[in-house]
Amino acid sequence: MLENKVNMIEAAAGLKAGMFIHVHHYVNKHGEIQDATFHADANYKNTHERSADMLDKIEQDADFSVEIVRNSWIDANGTENTRKAKGRTLKTGIKEIVTATDKDLPEAIAKVRKGIVDPRKVTDNFEKIANSTYENDNTGKIYMRNVLIHSKKVVQAGVYDVVCSARVNVIADSIRDLLPIGEYRSYILDDEMVDMPDGSKLPRFEYVALMNESISSSSSSEE
Repeated sequence: MLENKVNMIEAAAGLKAGMFIHVHHYVNKHGEIQDATFHADANYKNTHERSADMLDKIEQDADFSVEIVRNSWIDANGTENTRKAKGRTLKTGIKEIVTATDKDLPEAIAKVRKGIVDPRKVTDNFEKIANSTYENDNTGKIYMRNVLIHSKKVVQAGVYDVVCSARVNVIADSIRDLLPIGEYRSYILDDEMVDMPDGSKLPRFEYVALMNESISSSSSSEE
């Protein structure tokens, strides 16, 4: 639990939609270190409406194109597969430019649209304790949620598992990243040390800047 939990809540209580929050050297479970600045208290309805409008324009744009990067298991016949099996070879970093005439684009757009108009309902144990600030009853941790990324800089790359998704799903994910809904993020703000791929440990974050209030993680402070 954050030593400065009360300060965090008090600072977050003054946040208004569109104000900026900065998390410095945030470490995720894959060991990626990033500096992120995001907008507080994003309007869920407006974000989804803007995303739907942008998706309609993408669907009608004859000049639309997006680059995708994907992985696949290739069998002896050259057929792509999403799962490992005997006789299949993993091929990573397959780059393609998907255009408006791509056969998989309509299905990919339909998948993204369904996620906008009929989002999957998830049961959680989060309680809102301040603007964009939530506490989980199960973990007791504080989370910054309902925020939209303004900018992100990866300071150190993480180690991610190789995933072989269906091509249409990769296209859908790439389109989603172009929309406001693709900018939604959630950050855990706790004092736990994160296990890094090299065996070392780092604090979850160095500090959070809220409305010119800088709040450090106690695990990153000098003893």
